[in-house]
Amino acid sequence: MKRFLVMIFVYLLTGMSKGQDEGELTHEDMADTSAILTSNTTHRQCTPPIYTVLKELGALEEKLAAAVRALEETNKKLEITEMKLSALNRTVTELSQLDTGQPKIAFSAALQKVGNIGPANFLYPLVYSHVLSNIGGHYSPQTGYFTAPVRGVYYFTFNSFCWENSGSCGGSLYKNENHIVSWFRNNPNHPTSGSNMVALLLEVGDLVNVRLWSNMIISDNANRYTTFSGFLLFPM
Repeated sequence: MKRFLVMIFVYLLTGMSKGQDEGELTHEDMADTSAILTSNTTHRQCTPPIYTVLKELGALEEKLAAAVRALEETNKKLEITEMKLSALNRTVTELSQLDTGQPKIAFSAALQKVGNIGPANFLYPLVYSHVLSNIGGHYSPQTGYFTAPVRGVYYFTFNSFCWENSGSCGGSLYKNENHIVSWFRNNPNHPTSGSNMVALLLEVGDLVNVRLWSNMIISDNANRYTTFSGFLLFPM
């Protein structure tokens, strides 16, 4: 700026030395001087001060730092999600392997008889010949026996039904030749039903069936009130 002012001063002195009076610049000289001043002023207006540039750079730096922090938080959340998914996949795989390794054993059957069975003067093995399901094929609809294929804990349930005026009803579930649980009814004035259930530890080859007591009866019809069911809870 100082240099510019010196140049103007020298220019003015030079014009005066050529015989011009003080303050009597030509029209061209005035135009040139005005153009120079205008150009310098425009340049000063278009060029932002250094502190403004630094301020804008500082603001951009803060925005960049905030964006970096947000990205880091997102990455942490993604890592946590990936860890959870990995743990879930391991659990699903383990459960799938367990399910594949466990034998599938279950059955359910109903009496085929319409009417009464009994009375007989001995323990009468009931044959539930109407098979509803027999997964694994370990229940026999010909004999009424279930045979344990693996050592494990099994769950059994049976339901019984008796018509009115048909006499007393009763029987038991047997494991091999051992009486386990029973049902009984001695009111002949109206139809009645009974049930029982049990969880048993069975060895391979153990037999389970339901037997009618001596001189007792049991009834059924197409509604299938009298059933025998069982399934493997877990192997041992």
